[in-house]
Amino acid sequence: MERSQETAALPAVIWALSVGLLGGLVFASWVQQVEDERLAALAAGSMLALCLWSCRRLLRLDPLSPAMVYLYVFAVFHLGLVVPWALGLYRAPLPYWMQVNRLSPALAQIIIAMAAYQVGLSLAVWRWPSLRNGAALEPVRYCNVVLYHLGLAIVVAGLVAFGWGVRSLGAERLLQLNYFETYALTNRHDPRFFISSLTLVPIGLYLAAAAAPRRRIPLVVSVVSAWSACILFLGFRGYALVPAVAVLAVLNKRGVRLPRVACLLGLAGLLIVIPLVRGLRASRLAERSISEALEAVEPWAAFGEMGGSLRPLVHTLDFMEAEPWRWGETYWQALKAALPNLSLDWQGGSYRPLDQLPPNHWVSRQAAPRLYREFGGMGFSAVAEPYMNFGTPGVLAYFLLLGAALGWADHFDAARPTRLAVWAVVLGPLLWTTRNDFHALFRPALLGLASVMLGRILSDSVGRVGGDHRPRRTTSAQRGAIPGNLHQPGAHPAASI
Repeated sequence: MERSQETAALPAVIWALSVGLLGGLVFASWVQQVEDERLAALAAGSMLALCLWSCRRLLRLDPLSPAMVYLYVFAVFHLGLVVPWALGLYRAPLPYWMQVNRLSPALAQIIIAMAAYQVGLSLAVWRWPSLRNGAALEPVRYCNVVLYHLGLAIVVAGLVAFGWGVRSLGAERLLQLNYFETYALTNRHDPRFFISSLTLVPIGLYLAAAAAPRRRIPLVVSVVSAWSACILFLGFRGYALVPAVAVLAVLNKRGVRLPRVACLLGLAGLLIVIPLVRGLRASRLAERSISEALEAVEPWAAFGEMGGSLRPLVHTLDFMEAEPWRWGETYWQALKAALPNLSLDWQGGSYRPLDQLPPNHWVSRQAAPRLYREFGGMGFSAVAEPYMNFGTPGVLAYFLLLGAALGWADHFDAARPTRLAVWAVVLGPLLWTTRNDFHALFRPALLGLASVMLGRILSDSVGRVGGDHRPRRTTSAQRGAIPGNLHQPGAHPAASI
């Protein structure tokens, strides 16, 4: 009966979502013509606020669901500078690129992306009733001890690779370099062990967080915290923060809830950590002082560090006026680059024509040639890559499918550790694509999925898969009467390990 009612309501749902998408396109078209950049930024901020309100109030998504986490990260990197500036919160001098380029076309593309994302997400939530009406899983004590120990083994392998990578680059030499010189060093010498560690450790943490016994979760949190603090001190903010956010989303899915006060303190801490790490980067590793860097942190300096993905989007829109569409070539290049380089003799990158460069190199080479010559870069944008390949229709289609995919991912049963690990190992790299191209997605995601598959095979072979029984679902009206951390009747004995 419920399915037949949903089928009957399908035309109305599609009509409503189509009207919403059309409204977003009309709104974006108006923003593109706006001459007042502050007004355009406020319009984009309003669309973001509408999306967040819709996710929480209409779709009733969990604040740390995959779809919500992606929206947070996307908003920080694309609107983290222009919206505070439009509101008068950013008082420092504007970056030069904001002064000489029109922002309205880029902000219009961001509005189109958010509108399409919201429509795709709404369609997914409508399609799977378990996501509606406040439905939620009871907190479940489950685990997959084989997958958990495999995750820990991958973490250990990543740490060994990190140590070997530091040794191959020269530990004493690294201590005498600042962040930018370290980055250049990894482009002149064999960095494969060092870079591989930044991929392996997060994959191991995702698996461990998804499958750990409840009593081992504090250990996982401790390892994540220690790893993130170490990588932050080295100056690699993204490699530290993305795994921490993804693990937080995984644990939240498992029913490990953080108090609201802790979440607010964490957000406030980020406003300090982001500019703090920026200050540490300028010092040699052996001479870095957190106290000295804290003294130089200004109240709203974090806004100047955020919003970095808007710049490559602005330049991409400008450069693509004179270049042909890539028609998916950048995605194909990223997929080919996912194959590991197992050569015994490492060679640095050779010269490549402009149209064959990865998108982040392509935009950096043209917009910041000096930075590019010094092996630096400005990253890229989740909006810029589909636009670079297919124009505005590409942005529309990509974010429509992305919203639907992340809505579907939230439907995954949290009582199945392998399923939870699947979306965890994809979500982490996917968050990277908000300010990078797809080269940041395919290799870690494919390696993570292979690790999950290996864990499942090993689990089946030893017969110790825990938590494979579906817990009953409860509505928001029933949830208050259920005590937390209940064992499920008939659950596998390994679920309580």
